[in-house]
Amino acid sequence: MNQKNLVLKSYKKFCQAEGNEHIASEFAVLKIQELIEKFDIKSILEIGLGIGAIAGSILSVDRNLIYAGTENNEFCLAALKKNLGTKFQNLKVFYELSEVPISNYDLIIIDGKDPELSKIKHLLNSSGIIVIEGDRLPQQRLLKKYIPAHKFVHAISNKRNAIYSPFSQAHWQGGVKIIFVDPGFNQLIWWGKEKFKTKLKYYFRK
Repeated sequence: MNQKNLVLKSYKKFCQAEGNEHIASEFAVLKIQELIEKFDIKSILEIGLGIGAIAGSILSVDRNLIYAGTENNEFCLAALKKNLGTKFQNLKVFYELSEVPISNYDLIIIDGKDPELSKIKHLLNSSGIIVIEGDRLPQQRLLKKYIPAHKFVHAISNKRNAIYSPFSQAHWQGGVKIIFVDPGFNQLIWWGKEKFKTKLKYYFRK
């Protein structure tokens, strides 16, 4: 079984978990895995771990990843331990972003709110990537302001929600917004291709 299928297999379990109404979309989780493979991501910080759909799905492929995240909801904190099982020991959980030590994460996932969002620029390495799951327009605007030399793309799916999804099958799978902080050549190439694919998807959706 390839990595994509392993991630999807794990994600399907979260689609049946209590609290699933707020999990990331299938497209978002698979796009994050694509970025991990393409750019050799070794460390991840997720803001808003929720019940663990992204972390659990990604760690099902590679437990050697350095994976940290924030969460302060008591239900979600309990659900994380239950849903991740033995994978929970590979996850470092902080109550809020202000508690996260200065580091050099390769990838930061925005899947919730935090008043200390400006700290992100001190937590990414020089070629880091930010992924915003879902709409989250206020966070998007702040991050683009904090990181002026970025390249941005809103990646969308051309598939509707699957039958096993907790979301309506009549709706498109949610997209992700990707920010390359200071992109190198390979990141620029990938960004350009993704921008083109997004335009095509919008065109054919019509």
